[in-house]
Amino acid sequence: YEEPVLTQVIVKSYEGEKVHGLYEGEGFAYFEGGNTYKGMFSEGLMHGQGTYTWADGVKYEGTFVKNVQMFNGRYTWKDGSIYEGSIKNGVRHGFGFFRSGTCPVSYIGYWCKGKRHGKV
Repeated sequence: YEEPVLTQVIVKSYEGEKVHGLYEGEGFAYFEGGNTYKGMFSEGLMHGQGTYTWADGVKYEGTFVKNVQMFNGRYTWKDGSIYEGSIKNGVRHGFGFFRSGTCPVSYIGYWCKGKRHGKV
């Protein structure tokens, strides 16, 4: 499973606070293509804790730094597969746990740029 990329973050509608015309504090954004984000904004960017849901049903809950998934989070795919752990630049990187929703497969360990890294 690949982590989806935050492409075309063009906002169609926004509910929440603004400061100097920029999204600030807690808000909800609906993007072109049907993706949504509910969480914290800073200076117009997704920044802090939030939940990003892609139109195809994939969801990321965790930390954002200037529109990028970072540090710790949880990905959930439509088939029930999950990843929970370290995230860097939107992909699994560091220590984390993956469990498949369709077959009895799981992995707890280190990840490097989205791929399993190290001993099982």
